[in-house]
Amino acid sequence: MKKLFTIFMVSLLFFGCSKDDSTPMADGNFDELFGGRPYKGTARGVRSQHGEADYTWNGEGRIAVIEASNDSVSVVFMADFDDQGEINLKFRGKIHGSDLRLEAADSENYFVISQEKIDGKIENAAQSMSIDGVFQRGKADLIMSVYFKETDSAFPAGSTLNLQLNTSREIPAGNDDDSGCGVRVVPIWGPNGMTMGMVPDC
Repeated sequence: MKKLFTIFMVSLLFFGCSKDDSTPMADGNFDELFGGRPYKGTARGVRSQHGEADYTWNGEGRIAVIEASNDSVSVVFMADFDDQGEINLKFRGKIHGSDLRLEAADSENYFVISQEKIDGKIENAAQSMSIDGVFQRGKADLIMSVYFKETDSAFPAGSTLNLQLNTSREIPAGNDDDSGCGVRVVPIWGPNGMTMGMVPDC
């Protein structure tokens, strides 16, 4: 199945308010706690059709916090499956202390990192996604399930992709928050079609 798995990317750039009034777990803001050095580890993708897994991809997983401003930041989840393709998921949201929160106006779509937990739900015309995981200073794991309503390259309509990233990093000491990464520009899929966006190159 060489070259069958093409790039599948999502960019959600909506902003919103907090879904609840939970107190942040740690002192400092989200970028101070989780920015800097990227998380690195493994990525695994499993395609299922008719309730049965029929193909598996294994590769490298990376997670990085980039493009911080005074009140917002981007989190990028990357799975690199060598010559079979890559998955890049980029979420930009509002910083609420040590939490990151995104909600789309007039929509049930959301993406939240709070109390060291990842939670998200994204629904559009082509896919239905659920997101879960943990996000700690030294460890970040993502579990995402994507149901394809329409055929998209290697994923026929009715198929499911289950993606898992297991990553970790050394916690930066003192003021050493250098990510050691450059950036590269790639196509990013969004609600209005394909755009170009930056992801870390590290």
